[in-house]
Amino acid sequence: MSEVLLACHAPLYRYARSLCRDLAAAEDLVQETFRRALAAKGKPREATLENVRPWMFTIMRHIWQNDLRHRVNDPLRSSATAILVPPEPETPEGVLTRKMIRSEVQHALEALPEAYREVVMLREIESMTYTEIAAIIQCPVGTVMSRLARGRALLRELLVNLDAGAKTREVAR
Repeated sequence: MSEVLLACHAPLYRYARSLCRDLAAAEDLVQETFRRALAAKGKPREATLENVRPWMFTIMRHIWQNDLRHRVNDPLRSSATAILVPPEPETPEGVLTRKMIRSEVQHALEALPEAYREVVMLREIESMTYTEIAAIIQCPVGTVMSRLARGRALLRELLVNLDAGAKTREVAR
C-alpha cells in the first residue's frame, strides 16, 4: 500500500498547489492527506494505483473544503497555483521560451474560476477520467464535462488575450 501511496505524491502535490495557491499550504495539505489516508479505516480493498489515486484526491479535496469553511473566520489564511511543465530543454532559447509559456499558462489558470480550474487541473494535468473527477468533486459526470468544456474555452480565451496583449506591447516598442 505504501508504494502506491508514494506514487500519488507528485500528482497530489500539483493538485494541492492548484487548490491552495500557496506552496507551504500545499505541502501541509499533502502531508495531512497522507496522514489521514494512512490512518483511515475504510481503505480501498485493492491497493492499486487505479483504486487509491481517486481516493487520495477525494481525501485531499475534503480537507481543503473543510479548510475553506474555517477560512471565513480566519482571513489570514491564503492560497497559489502551479502547473507542471515538462523538463526544460538544454538550449538557452528553449529555457526562456518554456519559462514564458509556463508563466502565461499559470496566469491564465489562476484567472479561471475555481470550479473550472479544478476540473481542468484534474483532467489535463492529472489525466483523470471524468468518472474519477466526478467522484472527487462529488458531482455528476455531465457537470464535470460541462465545467471542463467551459474551463477549456475560458483558458483558450485568456491565452489568446495574453498573446494579443504581448503583440500589442511589442508593436508599441
